[in-house]
Amino acid sequence: MRISVCISTVRPITLRTAIESIRGQTWTDWELIVVGQGHSARLEAATREAAHDEPRVRYLHSPRRGLSIARNAGVQTANGEIIAFTDDDCEARADWLSTLAQCFMDEPEIGLVGGSVVPPKPLRQRFAMCPSMIPDETLYDPVACRRQPPRGFEWLGANFAIRRSVAERVGPFDECLGSGAAFPAAEDTDYKLRLEALGVKMRATPRAVVFHTFGYRYGLRAVLRNSRNYAEGNAGLAGKLTLLGDPRGEEWRLATKRDCTRGWLRPPRPHRLPAGLWRLRHFLRAYERCLHEYQAIDGLLQPRRLERVSL
Repeated sequence: MRISVCISTVRPITLRTAIESIRGQTWTDWELIVVGQGHSARLEAATREAAHDEPRVRYLHSPRRGLSIARNAGVQTANGEIIAFTDDDCEARADWLSTLAQCFMDEPEIGLVGGSVVPPKPLRQRFAMCPSMIPDETLYDPVACRRQPPRGFEWLGANFAIRRSVAERVGPFDECLGSGAAFPAAEDTDYKLRLEALGVKMRATPRAVVFHTFGYRYGLRAVLRNSRNYAEGNAGLAGKLTLLGDPRGEEWRLATKRDCTRGWLRPPRPHRLPAGLWRLRHFLRAYERCLHEYQAIDGLLQPRRLERVSL
């Protein structure tokens, strides 16, 4: 079973560790596609140095920026039966691909496997954040569960793998969602909802481990920027659902408003209210921007073309 690993990158320094972790996998039938954006020469050099002439490692440069754009380019280039994704600030445990492959072989009916994203030990700083997640061992069958995921089921874009045949059914990642896009998050949540709509069975397992080795962002400015990105990304996805006529978009807007304005009450933590209101402001502005400046065509967001008015 050939597994194609796709890594989107803008960071040449951390990229080396990510590549070396793939080269050290116990599963040997793999290829690695590194999709660079930004400083092409530095990224290509970092890829070449970390690959050490390994022919299974390929570098592809994308002139357009955005995580979803890079992932789509990687999928189009991949040759494997399974396509796995991680990020350039992550480090895959040596048995990552073996665990993913075993899951697919044990359960031929599943279309996707998501694993753990484990944070490193943080530095002692007041403001710090690192996306992480360790799921329970769960199987989600959207048809049998009526689109209600079981407790403990989750996966993130930094650690999941999908059958090529399923990826072809789902279609491309929405290039208006995700890091570097107009709405800089929620591309993995959007993909999950589209898999769910197709009735694709998904496995979450804590055994497939990726370490978010360089995932911490330190300082108030970095934490606020991250919070804003997630607020705007989630708002973009909520707006997209509304444009598609899905009531969950408006429900998400109302739930976010309720959480941001009342979430500090249970338990009482008044110091969280300003942060909640700040996040809500960015969410609502991005939600309205999505509704007025974008349209949903074939399940994907596209900017509206502004009509010229003759004077």
